[in-house]
Amino acid sequence: MPESTDISTRVLDSLVTAGLITVEQLASVGDVARERGTDIGSVLHERGFVTGADVASVLEHEMGVPSVDLSSYAPEDEALALVPAVVARARGLLPLFEIEGMLTVAIGDPMDVFKLDDVSAEIGLELEPVLADSASVLGAIVQYYGDDSAVEVAPATPVVEQTHVVAEASELELEPEPALELAFGYEAPPAPSIVEEEPVIPTADEFTIEGESSAPAQSAAETPTLEQPVPTESIKTIAEATPAEGRPAIDLDVLAVADVRKVTMLVTEILEDAVANGASRIHLLPYKEDFFLVYRVKGGLEKAGSAPLSMQGALVDAFKSFGKLAGVPATMPALGRVHTRIGDKDIVLTISVVPTIAGQRLVIGLTPHRPQPRVLAELGISEAEERVLKAMVERGRGLLLVAAPVAGGGSSTYYALIAHAASVGKTVYSVERAVEYEIPAVAQVMVNPGSPIPTANFIAAGLRQDTDVIAVDGLRTVEDVHLAVEAAGLGKLVIATFPAADISSSVRRMLDLGAEPHSLAAALTLGVGQRLVRLNCPNCSSQTVSPLAAKIPGAPAGLVSKSGSGCPNCAKTGFRGVTGIFEVLPFTEPVRAAVAASGSAAEIVAAATKAGMRSLVASGLARVVAGEVSVEELDRVLRFSG
Repeated sequence: MPESTDISTRVLDSLVTAGLITVEQLASVGDVARERGTDIGSVLHERGFVTGADVASVLEHEMGVPSVDLSSYAPEDEALALVPAVVARARGLLPLFEIEGMLTVAIGDPMDVFKLDDVSAEIGLELEPVLADSASVLGAIVQYYGDDSAVEVAPATPVVEQTHVVAEASELELEPEPALELAFGYEAPPAPSIVEEEPVIPTADEFTIEGESSAPAQSAAETPTLEQPVPTESIKTIAEATPAEGRPAIDLDVLAVADVRKVTMLVTEILEDAVANGASRIHLLPYKEDFFLVYRVKGGLEKAGSAPLSMQGALVDAFKSFGKLAGVPATMPALGRVHTRIGDKDIVLTISVVPTIAGQRLVIGLTPHRPQPRVLAELGISEAEERVLKAMVERGRGLLLVAAPVAGGGSSTYYALIAHAASVGKTVYSVERAVEYEIPAVAQVMVNPGSPIPTANFIAAGLRQDTDVIAVDGLRTVEDVHLAVEAAGLGKLVIATFPAADISSSVRRMLDLGAEPHSLAAALTLGVGQRLVRLNCPNCSSQTVSPLAAKIPGAPAGLVSKSGSGCPNCAKTGFRGVTGIFEVLPFTEPVRAAVAASGSAAEIVAAATKAGMRSLVASGLARVVAGEVSVEELDRVLRFSG
């Protein structure tokens, strides 16, 4: 069965792991939720299986989701522009900031976390939740989007059971057809819909280069006016929409003639047009008796053409052939990746095809080709920690664990490590859910979410290869963990990422998944925990005195920090670029003893502290002292203020 890491699934897994619900209860409420066409959180709460406090506890302690004080935090204008007012009001969420495709949103009710997958589908961005006071969220929505009490808000469209494939959230986003209409301000009819999938190029897990803006600035003409709601009469459905002003529609009539050469030329024309217009996605959407060619540009959907549905098959087949998926039948989902040159740009295309009741739905992600990953020194790690990691990669054995929450930078560190391993002559076998960098000296395997073969099988296949380093970007199941431990026991170096708040939490969660304590303790040799923090804009940052400074553990008395006030160079956000803060832990015998005894996260932390590990808070404090990161930003990420 393909794996899923959408937000709801991760929360449900954590609830089961924490013993708050049983697998049987989860199965029963899942059936009810599908029958009703509602989110599973509503059914859990209705039956009294979990409370909002239970979910909040799991989000904070198991998944590393922080809480924020909205009274001292101003959302970025660019983030607000990415979520239509109708969606923000209907779902009760406030966008805060966006970093390379990952949008952080505040929710006031912890149970609303189960609704975020639908929101992600509606706006086409991966979401990361933070918790906030409910009244503050609702008040902020009114403050930043305006009071829309006179306008009827379109209700959220229920989503019925997904029948085709459950995919990794880092690779694919779910986007039901009615949500596409909702994005154009139109309430979809109450007909059931199949949840479809959109490939997501996981750039959210990357570091921006210092000096670059983490979100592109918009001109005054491009930036929506937040004080006034968008007039509903100007918003249309996909079927009613016309191509963007000044852009001629793509002529799809050539599909009426069964000419392979002309269809191939049409594929080239569509790709060139999409890249020229700054599209990040190309959609071929079957809808009733027609299909629509749609681009996603700056977070919004723009129609580029349409034709009768009977003519879509030839175009889908041509794109599948371009993506080397010609052998996949129309009844099966498929995911392909191809590197090509369009115009004067090197582009990586991720092609996803999913069968629906209306026909094949195809989505193509376009992202600039990045020739090589950043090295460790560019990620924000200290020189001493860099030396330890390089020594481990060059001469070490066992499990090198990279622990980071979603969008915490774990994949960037992963690629830096395997690239260094290859550069020093190691043979590397890497199992990845989305190939973000092509490293010629590394045997990279992309796990297709449409394949019935689980990730564990690819890891097991790597054990039979003559390789020095086994790498897995994303351990998820107990089978994955068991195989990683087995590989470490065979004398290989295993580099693996695991979604968790820090090193101790990752180890504890592995134990909770079912890893054997003594075997895991023997396998672990080095751990890396990390988070991403936004850097102060160097052009507008100035010294400030924050009452939060005294609350940073280990902070010197009278600490004076810096923060950005906002200027044109940083799009008035006060931030330019992001960097990482790290903790690096060699698993000494006392630390291994705590793991072997199946100790709690607190006990593992205590052992790590005695072993001399510099915590994430200490790493962040060094950035604050240097004036690179504000106290408020560090508190947003690590929540040391309580």
